[in-house]
Amino acid sequence: MAVVNNATGVYATLGYNYSDPNNNIQTFDANTQNNLVQFPAIIQSWQAQDIASNSVGGYFQNPVVGYVNTIITLAGQMFVLANSNSYSGSANVFGIITAANNLINDSGSFIIHTNKISGVTSMTGQTDTQTNPYYQTAVAYGKQAIMITNQTDGITNNSPILGCMTSILIGPQLNSYVTALTNDLVILTNGMSANNLSNAQVTQITTDLTGTDSLMTTRQSNDVTFFQKLETLVSNYNSTQQFSNMGDTETYLCNNLVGTPKLISRINS
Repeated sequence: MAVVNNATGVYATLGYNYSDPNNNIQTFDANTQNNLVQFPAIIQSWQAQDIASNSVGGYFQNPVVGYVNTIITLAGQMFVLANSNSYSGSANVFGIITAANNLINDSGSFIIHTNKISGVTSMTGQTDTQTNPYYQTAVAYGKQAIMITNQTDGITNNSPILGCMTSILIGPQLNSYVTALTNDLVILTNGMSANNLSNAQVTQITTDLTGTDSLMTTRQSNDVTFFQKLETLVSNYNSTQQFSNMGDTETYLCNNLVGTPKLISRINS
């Protein structure tokens, strides 16, 4: 009898087709079967359904990618406009060209980063998992850090996990910049078509472009830095944890043979 109610069967996916002519396949005795039934469920019904249908992907989404794609589109249109030969006004639009180009390039990097920390990009087969956060490593290290920092610092929030995921937390701020850049595009379009773009308008547009860029690059950089420090914290913890709960033999070895004065002072403090 299945333990999980309403579970889709997954046994058929194994394709078992051996006729067992020598009677090697044995039914478990009643005691073993009872123990299996009493064992806590390790699978939920939705998991069984996805396993049975071999549909075990599509669980993650990037919550900020829509904003960033819109930002790339707006910056691209501004870049094209500012490079237009038809403009002959007095205001210098070179700053807009530079800022828009930087924003487009940095936005692409930001999407790559946020795909990693939101789980859209799997860490399987990646070569930068020791230097850049992915959803799985951020959560795994963060859970350990929550327990450690709670005991050492009294931390009672989820910042040890979310500290390297801040780039996917800024949706409202990115949306505000989408609104600002949308308005800037209208101003730039009208001002250039009428050759009547003011220095103040150019300054405001450039400021909005660089502000958007700064928000994304700062958060991405801080995510990576936090992750690397988080990784170091957990690694250092594991290095010290090996000397906790040592048995008599390990304690003897460390105190009398292999332990440095530093270690001996630590384990006997």
